[in-house]
Amino acid sequence: MELQAHYSVKANGKEVAAQLRDRIAEVRVTLRTGLLSDTCYVKFDNLGNLPITAPQGAEDLEIGMGYKQGTDDNSAPIVEMGKYSVGEYQLIGPVRALELHGNKVLWDQELKTLKFKSWPNSDDAPLMLTDVISEIAGQYGLSPCIADSYQQIQLPQIEQSESDMQLLSKLAEQYDAFMKIVNDKLIFMNKGTGRSLSGQPLPEVVLGPKWLTSWVLNAQHYKSVGEVKAKFYDFDIAELKVVNAGSASPSHILPYVFADEASAQVAAQSKLAQFKRSHKSVQLHTFGKPDIVAGGVVEIEDVADEINGRWYVNEVEHVINGQGYYSYVNCEALAE
Repeated sequence: MELQAHYSVKANGKEVAAQLRDRIAEVRVTLRTGLLSDTCYVKFDNLGNLPITAPQGAEDLEIGMGYKQGTDDNSAPIVEMGKYSVGEYQLIGPVRALELHGNKVLWDQELKTLKFKSWPNSDDAPLMLTDVISEIAGQYGLSPCIADSYQQIQLPQIEQSESDMQLLSKLAEQYDAFMKIVNDKLIFMNKGTGRSLSGQPLPEVVLGPKWLTSWVLNAQHYKSVGEVKAKFYDFDIAELKVVNAGSASPSHILPYVFADEASAQVAAQSKLAQFKRSHKSVQLHTFGKPDIVAGGVVEIEDVADEINGRWYVNEVEHVINGQGYYSYVNCEALAE
């Protein structure tokens, strides 16, 4: 690869990479799906006679990565990797180094605070999934962005004894949703579809033999599930009923009792889709591709029949160091 890796590091809005480029040993960014925080790591050669001042309290880092492509540093194209709050640093010796660890600035601390709240449900005022997401988003100044497929889901009464973040995470897991806080928006959308919130196909990053340095395919047959059953209570006849998604074996039964048949059916279909995606996964080691993002899609071409095709990106780590620029990508099968 005749490309020269390039990066940008801004501390509290000021570019420092140009001034300290010969002192920066490694820049790493990890992008994840869900409410797990994206993270960054920057390692400096902290020479004793020219020490770099350690952070005083929380400071912000903005990271960008790309390739020079024959241009100078000031005009080289950069893909922004996000803004991070440095909450931890380490000084290392005797070969002195300074390591900064940052987390994505995503949410208010109150979102992670234990809360007790009753979310009632009744025939006159049914509790909708969109109501819960919208109310929690509004409490933290976020705009809810919810996919159409979740608009009509009714929930049973919820007695909350956990943080709002835990409640949202549980609902996202239950309905197989991709949930993320991005640019003051709380996004709740179908996971693993390769489509945006509006339903449009996401841009795909193509990877061929010239880009991939290694790959591992995991096929976990013990996770294979052919049918998911969900229970709901039919109040008209005072009877517990069961719906199913899929018709093959083995079968998995959800432990919840849902408010109505429609909600139970959606939950069963969501769980079956989750099982189908997690049945196969692939880990990729590739020359750096800054346009690979968590929640996006990569298409593998002309590598091996077992992994050729489109894959959903669960997590990607971009690393620039003395070895060059590499991306480590964890993928699972796209939802059908």
